[in-house]
Amino acid sequence: MKSMKKVEVIIEAIYLNRLLDLFTNHDIHGYTIIRDIEGFGGHGLKTADDTCDLFSNIYIFTVCEADQYQSMDKDIHSFLNRYGGKCILSDVMLLLGTPKK
Repeated sequence: MKSMKKVEVIIEAIYLNRLLDLFTNHDIHGYTIIRDIEGFGGHGLKTADDTCDLFSNIYIFTVCEADQYQSMDKDIHSFLNRYGGKCILSDVMLLLGTPKK
């Protein structure tokens, strides 16, 4: 079984395309996006009831092989230092189902 990583990123919505470009540059093409997340953190309360989602937070996660993450580790750090946000990295086991026909 291959060593896998779950990469979870919380950023402002305006930087989504830049993060997705970073994923693509490292051959990561599968991800999930959850928009308009709410919470309280280092920048205070973020709510999802604003009329403009330009500065709302979004949550993106992907699962990739550990060596694939390793190749983009430096780029993720640079991204966060430039645009802000946070990244949560976990070791995971990926189970895939096969739909019955």
